[in-house]
Amino acid sequence: MFSFWQKKSSNQSEEASSLTWDDSATKALAQAVGQAPVPGIMKQRVKRELEQAAEEYARKKGKTSVSAEDLMQGIMSRLPEGMRTKVEDAAKQGPEGLKKLQDELK
Repeated sequence: MFSFWQKKSSNQSEEASSLTWDDSATKALAQAVGQAPVPGIMKQRVKRELEQAAEEYARKKGKTSVSAEDLMQGIMSRLPEGMRTKVEDAAKQGPEGLKKLQDELK
């Protein structure tokens, strides 16, 4: 009668756990969380958000595992359009462009 009192469908948890993470993606996630400019208490939330973004991207591409590329593309998909363009342009310039962007954002 009331859906409020019913258990959530186990379908959602099965879907969420159906993806595995490559070693490179796990390392990249740890690095991204470690470099996130947020207080320590927020690190777990940042990790969850990044995991969700990466898994969402991987699922859209029909993959069964998450790669470092999926993590990067998932992060990029969550950025505002203007910032995404800045990051993409900086990445095209290589390490120097990324360093310049990093300095600009400080």
